[in-house]
Amino acid sequence: MIKRMLLFVMVATLVSNILSAQNLLTMQTENPKEITRNPDKKVIVFNFTAHHLDSELEGITPEIAGNHPFGAEIAKKLYLFTEKYTSQVPLTPGNPAVKTVIRKPVIYESVRRIERDLKRQAKKGAIAMTAAADQLNMVLDVALNVVSVDTRSFEEAIETSSNTESKIELFTKRVFLNY
Repeated sequence: MIKRMLLFVMVATLVSNILSAQNLLTMQTENPKEITRNPDKKVIVFNFTAHHLDSELEGITPEIAGNHPFGAEIAKKLYLFTEKYTSQVPLTPGNPAVKTVIRKPVIYESVRRIERDLKRQAKKGAIAMTAAADQLNMVLDVALNVVSVDTRSFEEAIETSSNTESKIELFTKRVFLNY
């Protein structure tokens, strides 16, 4: 009888550990909070667990990353962004044609649009080159850290943003990365 009770306790402990580990594996870190700046308008702020990208960026050489008007660090982050968000899938076995699959297309397309618009504004002189590089750097940090996190509400907020400026504000001012 004692052996059965001990076995039952061990199995129950094992099952509870497995269930709690599943929550950790899914990285349920998104905690949208509502902050009231105006009584009529509520702004949602997103918190994500983040990690430093230094170790991943060290393995990318300037030859691999290429050149970018905003500098070598932005070029490396854009290369890493493309590597994490896209993958090539063969159409059929034996056929050399491949299809590009984009992971989280809402975030991917918005980051690409932000990059294109910031480059255009910097080229026209509407924004300083360093300010544009800083904004793109923050956007890329957010995008690289949320690639493996549940971001449904964040993607909905991106889709409701009407223009590039509001998307930049969403990425830079309403997302907090907890290192």
